[in-house]
Amino acid sequence: MKRSGVVHEPEKTVPVLGEWEVVVCGGGPSGCAAAIAAARGGARTLLVEKEGHLGGAPVTQLVIPILSTNGVDFQGVWHEWARALKKLGGITEIRHGARFTTRWYTGSVDPEMVKFAWDELLSQAGVELLHHALVAGAIVEDGTVRGVLVETRAGRRALLAERVVDCTGDAAVCAAAGVPYECGAHGKPWAMGVGKMWRCGGVPVPPGALAGQIGGGFGRTVANRMTERISMLRVLRIDPLDPWDLTRAEREARSRIWQQVQEKRKQPGFEGVYLLDTASNPGVRSSRRVKGLATAMADDAWNFRKYSDGIARSSWEIDIHSPEDMSKSVAYDDESYRPRIERAEAGDYFDIRCGCLVPEGVDNLLVAGRCISAEHEAQSSLRIQQTCMATGQAAGTAAAISLRQDATPRELDAMQVVAQLETDRAAVEPAFDILRDLPMAPQEPSDCDGCRQSGKIDVPKGNLPSTDCM
Repeated sequence: MKRSGVVHEPEKTVPVLGEWEVVVCGGGPSGCAAAIAAARGGARTLLVEKEGHLGGAPVTQLVIPILSTNGVDFQGVWHEWARALKKLGGITEIRHGARFTTRWYTGSVDPEMVKFAWDELLSQAGVELLHHALVAGAIVEDGTVRGVLVETRAGRRALLAERVVDCTGDAAVCAAAGVPYECGAHGKPWAMGVGKMWRCGGVPVPPGALAGQIGGGFGRTVANRMTERISMLRVLRIDPLDPWDLTRAEREARSRIWQQVQEKRKQPGFEGVYLLDTASNPGVRSSRRVKGLATAMADDAWNFRKYSDGIARSSWEIDIHSPEDMSKSVAYDDESYRPRIERAEAGDYFDIRCGCLVPEGVDNLLVAGRCISAEHEAQSSLRIQQTCMATGQAAGTAAAISLRQDATPRELDAMQVVAQLETDRAAVEPAFDILRDLPMAPQEPSDCDGCRQSGKIDVPKGNLPSTDCM
């Protein structure tokens, strides 16, 4: 039975674990990239992670596919990460091939190797790490964030910082600091269905299959005879901030997974299939979306708008997994969506503005990843891992520059961040030859700032594709 009401937590003295120039919260794709960029920018940086390893969604949620419409959203740190995985044998080749009625760049990663790749990159950058520390609050004085509170096995502890970067996915630091945010969509607390990934072993390899892409799934061949294969299901009507709903999602998903494995074993040739593992965390695609100095608008995503203060490219689909209707699928054959597909195939993208990383209402706080300032439709595109890394790199860069200039993030000239990112990213070679010399749309900034402030746009019906591949 759910209980209601409140209790009053008594005041207590919290020991301080240390003080850093930059504390990054969350060791997923955006957090790792942010910490690397901040440390390379000369800031003494700590990365805080609730798990005992780094990696985020590819590790805890088994989101191992690499997906891109055109490859131009692979920027900077993503190439370094992919190259580190190549050294470990933890990433497949990137291929460009037909998917639905379009073409995507695809591949997959080994979730275990993702941990090691980030460890190597962060160590090389000189980032300090704190594992098994869950963000439990923000330290705010006179409208300025001074650090964060974390829960550890030793109890609650304080981490002091001159700049904090929230890469928790759920905007945990921002919410604790009182930053305004949105959740859900269309007046409901859920914006998208919650996913659950699992892997099976002993799956027969189809004739002519290639390692990394087998049938409609992603996995690895073993001696070209048997393979691992990853699958996903979706749980509906889940409020990602409600612990009771998340508990239901976990239990329902595991029950359905077990049923599907048993059914698969009844098929000829699949008698030896076995459940290898299930993701340790649910695949939450959208929860809090903070309010920032700028907002990635639906119009930006649909019409591939560019801005002079763009710090990351997003070219992925408008990828909304329906939270209420399992039958909804990708609308690639919808006539009104076709022009966006054609523009993406030609190398088009939209810019995420620097102000999307600067939350309203508090100073010395930045945010990166899927919880940045964005409307629902735009967030459904920019939440993909390579774009999260790009916003993370930008947030870490902004934190370091603001420290050097003794300016708060909101006082910082965004064009200095843009210039530094251009320099840093230009120094990184593409991780795969197929990603060299990609066609890319002209970088012509939009002169229509008014469209960003006009609110929701009218989206043609059927224009909300929902891919069950990530």
